[in-house]
Amino acid sequence: MTDAIRYETGQDRIVVLTLDMPGQSANTMNAVYREAMAACVARLQAGKDSIAGVIITSAKHTFFAGGDLNELIKVGKPEAKAFYDMVLLLKAQLRALETLGKPVVAAINGAALGGGWEICLACHHRVALDLPSVQLGLPEVTLGLL
Repeated sequence: MTDAIRYETGQDRIVVLTLDMPGQSANTMNAVYREAMAACVARLQAGKDSIAGVIITSAKHTFFAGGDLNELIKVGKPEAKAFYDMVLLLKAQLRALETLGKPVVAAINGAALGGGWEICLACHHRVALDLPSVQLGLPEVTLGLL
């Protein structure tokens, strides 16, 4: 497990996944995140009989900023198939959270945009702070990515 997502189980058997991408001011959906989320999902699935539920939150001021645009701009035609396959794996991770068989809640403490909002939508419930800094949505539509 990396520091990108802390996995903590309380005495109440609720797992708290804290998103905290090292070395970045915001959490983004990059290779480090993908690896960390894959490990967390596998651990949740393996231990689902011993947990009561899952809360996903963030240690950053934003919940999750979305896709890593630095990765995206490097994708050309030769990388398109590998990128597409990676997106399918991301979707499978979110679907695994959604179908875990335990309640999964997003505790939104800041902006949840793009892939960050998709993480929240994969949860069964969403709870957000009532602050102007909390923005929810899919801004990638303005980049022509849908």
